[in-house]
This record gives sequence, C-alpha cells and structure tokens, in this order.
Amino acid sequence: MQNNDKKNIIFTGFMGTGKTTVGKLLAKKLNREFIDTDQLIEERQGLTIPEIFTNLGESAFRKMEANIAKELGQREGLVISTGGRLMLDPSNVAALSDNGRVFCLVATPQEILSRLEGDKDHRRPLLDVPNPSEQIVELLQKRKKGYQRFLKLTTDDAQPSDITENLFNFMQKSQKHFAIDIPAHPYEFIVGNGILPFTRQLAGTDGMLIVITDTVVGKMYAQSCGSVDHVITIRGGSQQKTLATVQTIYDQLLEVGFDRSGTIIALGGSVIGDIAGFVAATFMRGVNLVQCPTSLLAMADTSIGGKNSIDLPQGKNLIGSFKQPSLVLADVATLMTLPPEELVSGMAEVIKHGLLADADLFENVEQGSWPLKTDSLHSSHSEIQTLVAQAIQVKISYVQKDPFDEGIRKHLNIGHTFAHAIEKVSNNSVRHGEAVAMGLAAATDLSERLGYCDHHLKDRINLILHKVGLPNRIPTTLSPHAILDAMSRDKKRLAQSIRLVLPVKVGQVFVADNFSNQDILDTLQAMSS
Repeated sequence: MQNNDKKNIIFTGFMGTGKTTVGKLLAKKLNREFIDTDQLIEERQGLTIPEIFTNLGESAFRKMEANIAKELGQREGLVISTGGRLMLDPSNVAALSDNGRVFCLVATPQEILSRLEGDKDHRRPLLDVPNPSEQIVELLQKRKKGYQRFLKLTTDDAQPSDITENLFNFMQKSQKHFAIDIPAHPYEFIVGNGILPFTRQLAGTDGMLIVITDTVVGKMYAQSCGSVDHVITIRGGSQQKTLATVQTIYDQLLEVGFDRSGTIIALGGSVIGDIAGFVAATFMRGVNLVQCPTSLLAMADTSIGGKNSIDLPQGKNLIGSFKQPSLVLADVATLMTLPPEELVSGMAEVIKHGLLADADLFENVEQGSWPLKTDSLHSSHSEIQTLVAQAIQVKISYVQKDPFDEGIRKHLNIGHTFAHAIEKVSNNSVRHGEAVAMGLAAATDLSERLGYCDHHLKDRINLILHKVGLPNRIPTTLSPHAILDAMSRDKKRLAQSIRLVLPVKVGQVFVADNFSNQDILDTLQAMSS
C-alpha cells in the first residue's frame, strides 16, 4: 500500500489497544477522514454504547455494526477504528477488507486493564463485572482465533506516535498481501521490497523474539528484523535437517529462557524454514512462528502451507509436522544477495506452479528475460516480485483446499518423487531446485511415453527449463537403477507402488500409482543419456 492508495485502513483489536489514538494520528498524517465505528453508532442512535446494550440489547448493537461495515466498505480513503468484536464477524471482514487493509493492535491483558482504568470517560459494558482482569483474559482467549487472521502491531511499551510512524513507513513499501484462510489458523502472506525491518512490529508478540537462521543469512539480515532478543545460528545446507540440529536448538531455547509466550522467526531458505518450523511445532508443544523466507524457493513454495520436515539417514522428510505460521513476510530485496545458482534453482518451483495451475505464469516465464546468472538481476526486480506473487497464489489455492495434504494438494509433488531420489543418490550435491527441474522433465517424459501428454508439452518443459538455466537431463554419473531404488522408498509410495504426479497439459495433472518399474526405468535411462 502506498500513500496514494485509496484503500481504507482498518484497525481492529481488543478494547484499550490504541485503535482510536493511532487511527487519528495516522489519518492526520495521511490527510484522510477518520471514523470510529463505535462513535458513529453513538452519534446516529443518540445513545452511548452502554445505553444501547442496556436498552436495546447486544444483538441490536451487532446489527448496527454490520450495517456500518457494509456502508464503510463502499467508501475509500478512510482510516477506520472498529469495535473490538466487529471484525470477528466474517461478513464484516468481507465487507471491509475487500477495499481495505486490516491491522490488529495487540497489548497484554495487564496493559489493557491499566489503560481502561485510566479512561474514565468511557464505560465498557463487557467489563462491567466483579473481576475485569479475568474477563479481559477470557475474552482475549475467545477472540484469539478471530484476530489471528490480521497483521498484528504490538502497542505495549510503544508511544502512539512511534506506532503511527512505523505503520506509515511500512505502508510506503511496495507490497502484495495474500490472505491464507486455513480454517483453524488463518494468516497473511506479504511479499514486498524492503519490508524485513518491520518484522518486529508485525510479529504481534508480547514474549521473547528468537531468530533461527544460518551463518550466511544471519550475517546479512538477522539485525534487519528489529530488536530481537536472541539469534540462533546454525550451519547452512540440507545436511543440517537432522534431529541432532533440532536438539541443539532446543538446548539454546531453554538456556535463554524461551517459553510458550515467545515467537520464533525462521529467517532463511527452505532448510531453515523446515528446521525452525519443526522446532516451533514441537518445543513445549508449540510456539508462535513467523516465516521470513530469503530464497526464491522458500518464498514461492516452502514457506506456505505449514509442512515442516526433518531427514533421516534412510531418506528425506521422513519426520515432520504441520505448523502454520502466524505471518509470512517475503522481502524480495533479500534475493539481491542470493547466489545466482540459488536464484535459478528457485525458478523450478515457479515453473512447477505455472505448469500446475497458472498458464499466464507459465507463459510469463517462457516469454520473460531472466538474467538470473548475471549481476543485472536488479533490472528484473519488479518482474521477480510479480512472479513470486503469482506463484504464491497457486500454492495458497492448493493449501486452502487441502490444508493437511490429504487430496488435491498432492499435485504439488509433481517432479518431487524423482527429485528426492536424485538428491539422495547424489548425496545432496544436486540442489533441490535443480533436482525438481530434472523431476519435472522426467515426469513429462514418462507422461508422453505412456500417451498421457503430447510431445509439444515435453518440448515446452525442456525449453522453459533451459531458458532459465535449469537442467532438463539427469547427470550420467547418477545410476538410473539407484534412482529407481531410492524412489521405491519414497514416503509417498502406496504399498509397493511408486506414486507419481504426471502432467497432461498446462493446468492439468493427475496422480497415479499404476506405473511399472520398467516404464520408470526407461524414462530415467532416457533422461540420463
């Protein structure tokens, strides 16, 4: 959102978190009209909120809120402060968020009570109870899931003017926002340029903030996340995806006194995302997680959907968990320091998503000019951001339809059964994205060999991989028989059958396990010739 963007800015959150104060300051800074929904209802009814509750009842008040939401959703250029429950109603969210960005202000129960006790001008009907402190805690717990879907700004120990300035600066950055509406745990994905420094403000935590990163990324970006409490650094590389690494992180978390009120920030590529996500899912039975992917592969694919996995000596990703983050913050500026070969590797997932479900994305890669292996990437900065945004939308659509990978989400595994076997046989000397590229080419070869797709699709896949600098053949040093043997131990197998996803055309794939080992071997041998 930029300063000339006319979308409304909506504040939600519990009473006493500063919605009206910050809203007024931001409206003045942006030269916009400010509206407080509670005040607007009071003006129109000629009654205070407590009087409305007493005389007309809470249900009547909620109907008034719904009407206000529909009305304001038709306008633009507003800064709106909403009542604490207004944005917990999905219909109100739909009415206001279609033409607005929603920010949730959060504070600790103690801070909220302190602010409300000091506000003698406003009575709060919901806190007209013998023990308001307990009531605040209970209400916050009930509303936690509803507030979870929105970007959070912590207002504890922060001046309203500082919160306003941080929010104003954040909105000046070029961004795209995506809502990931997983029923049990909705959250937002933001992709933009120069947004990593706002991680601390958007983490929405009142506990300790811990960054988990690797030695390379940590040196460049750990301090960009704001004033974090501690940074845990591990060595880079997929060989670190082990239980031994997880144990060392557990030890460090315990040593610094990290508890369930804290937040883990996964800062790095897909390996860090997997490790930090697994730690967040299992430490003390689960703690808050923010994903900050710094590689194209992680931005376009692995940071979305909550799947986290650890390797065993017998194979990749054999131990895992589902842990949805509270936020994904993808700063494409970090791609500028990514080694060219890693950037090229990440394009495999972008191509995969285009092949699966987005013909426009596929064609954009086909027709674009991608100086990925040169120093002129900056000239393609906006194009890369657009590609990431398109790829994200494909992944989100699959994740929302199948959050626990029980059905259609299996389509995202296209090329990956081949890829994981290639990685294992190569002792991880082949990068994941390169292996996925080989896997996509192999899946298409097998599909054409069995008559499911024509040679035109096979040619397009081979050409698009070559265009961005990805391999479309398997190294001759890797034995086809060894790759087939590794595929037979893939976790996605069904009994003794190898389950594969094959393409029919751009936008159409299918899952099957009725392939003979000889058919697969024929493809592997052809691919390594």
